Amino acid sequence: MASILVTGFTPFDGRACNASYIAAASLVTRGVRVHEVPVIWGSPFDQLSKLCTQHCPTTIISLGEGREGWFDFESVALNRRLTRLDNAGNLPEPASISASGPAIRHSTCDLAKYQRGLTDQGFPVRISSDAGQFLCEEMLYTLESLKSTQSELEEVLFCHVPPFGTRLTVGGKNVSCDSLILASFAGHLLDIAVSS
Repeated sequence: MASILVTGFTPFDGRACNASYIAAASLVTRGVRVHEVPVIWGSPFDQLSKLCTQHCPTTIISLGEGREGWFDFESVALNRRLTRLDNAGNLPEPASISASGPAIRHSTCDLAKYQRGLTDQGFPVRISSDAGQFLCEEMLYTLESLKSTQSELEEVLFCHVPPFGTRLTVGGKNVSCDSLILASFAGHLLDIAVSS
């Protein structure tokens, strides 16, 4: 198997858990590295730069908690931060993710391939161009920045998963976004990445 890193975020906004890390952690038994990223401005670059320096994977799959009812693959990352408090109570400083980077970074991943594969498994999947300008947007921007400088890094992608405990339709059934649904989605996502 290719060297794969899967990331999720810590809980935020007073929530008890973050669906993204539940999904990521379910893949530990599949032999991939899993990492939980703090919901702190600047942490995507700090954390991923360190991990890539230690042992750069060939693929990084990053997950975040997004909109109810959908799994959204994000296609665009803007080089700006929303004026919003992080988990440390800090507002973004500076207002841009990278002082020297481009205004927009586009996903270099074949998102349509992932959308097709996961839709075939019954998951509600969209390709989105609105990553939210919080830590998820910063994560995608950071992933694409690293991919442009790390020769070992072949594929990066970012996907929003529904918040834990919310409702969604999977395989024609209305279900709760629980650990089993998240693990199933993450497993199929990994299968597509490995087969690429």
